[in-house]
Amino acid sequence: MNIMNLSALEIAQKIANKEITSVDVVQFYIDRIHALSHLNSISELFETEALEQARQKDLQMESGICLSPFHGIPILLKDNLDVKGHITHAGTVYLNDIAQQSCELVLQLECLGFVILGKTKMTELAFGLSGQNPMQGTPMNPWSAQQLSPGGSSSGSAVAVAAGLSPLAIGGDTGGSIRTPAALNGIFGFKPSSHKIADQGAVPLSASLDTLGPFSRFAEDITVLYQLLSASSCESEQETDVIYYLDEASFPFPLEAQILAIWRNFLHRLEVQGFKLLPWAVPKSFDFQDLSDRTSDIIAYESYLYHGEKAEDLQATMWELVRQRVLRGKEISQRDYETLIQEREKFQLLFKQSLHGRSLLFPVSPFFALVSSQEDTEFTHVGEYTRPFNYLDAPSYAFPVGSSQVGLPMGLQLVSHQGNDCAVVNTVQKIAQSMTIQAPVAPLCIHEV
Repeated sequence: MNIMNLSALEIAQKIANKEITSVDVVQFYIDRIHALSHLNSISELFETEALEQARQKDLQMESGICLSPFHGIPILLKDNLDVKGHITHAGTVYLNDIAQQSCELVLQLECLGFVILGKTKMTELAFGLSGQNPMQGTPMNPWSAQQLSPGGSSSGSAVAVAAGLSPLAIGGDTGGSIRTPAALNGIFGFKPSSHKIADQGAVPLSASLDTLGPFSRFAEDITVLYQLLSASSCESEQETDVIYYLDEASFPFPLEAQILAIWRNFLHRLEVQGFKLLPWAVPKSFDFQDLSDRTSDIIAYESYLYHGEKAEDLQATMWELVRQRVLRGKEISQRDYETLIQEREKFQLLFKQSLHGRSLLFPVSPFFALVSSQEDTEFTHVGEYTRPFNYLDAPSYAFPVGSSQVGLPMGLQLVSHQGNDCAVVNTVQKIAQSMTIQAPVAPLCIHEV
């Protein structure tokens, strides 16, 4: 049985039709996780528990109980989410408390009939965009035999989906941590507006900015899952054929030549498909570096509130770069922090007014996956493309659009104003359908099982 090229919804339909069982599906992915363990994307595999959950889902199906369109489907979770009976490491080697109860999202997933397959590795405390984690080991980008950056901080979740280790995974995005790994691994990843998806019970980095969201290789999976998790009825919302795009003269940092060519080609392909593209008039007060810096300062300030005591403890084993990122938070005054929070509404309103209810096409990264250094500075300019939309609390959806000459994938992001999530989801769905965009399993992972 090979179900890698099926969406989660298609697999669930086969379970509902009694063509396969949830146990079959879960065992398939467990076998792949073991066979591709060198990818180092899994923090903890719930093998025994997942198979038992799958048996229960099959019994429910035999009794005529189908909890959702995803009944019996396995899903992986970023390891900053509490699952009862398991340690929530959050990418560290020092957090070792066993969760006494599952977080709200996990309970919600279980009620929808999902099987919790395990947890995925992540950047320590979710503090970084490259995906590096010297403490636990960095997941491998499955598109290269070389150790290239998987993108962070939801590195393990994106790698697992791209490698076909699970049809779905949950990540988190505080400054680009869903969109960056989605783009670098060639899959779909959606960052909703804040609190659209329940986030209680997640280890925080910055509660003002932390947002949970899904990864998949298929847009339709994310469309349906987002509606279920957010209790949104996106079917009543219309997608749009009119999309704004950022003019090249306004790019926060120059795109590599191949990525610029992908960008231009994709705009042309959209127009061929009947989409109307309009250049976006950037609000006069917008400076992408400034918006990125505002996001970074909020992250630093709030991360120190949550993790400062551990960062101050030099006996605590922590990646020194993450320690210093956390400690920077104590250099930011409460007054400056409160000003940053208060001024968010002004910028959010300006952004909303500039879009006229529409969405905006924007790059995710100015370069493909890189070899990361110990200084972890290579991804500085990625933040200029992703962090502004965290400060704006903008729904932001990364999706694959092309690859480099050596086959490394790249994605773009569609964003809109706060709360306009359904329009973004529906528009990406329409783009994916009209242009037949589906994310393939990373080629290096196809024949290894």
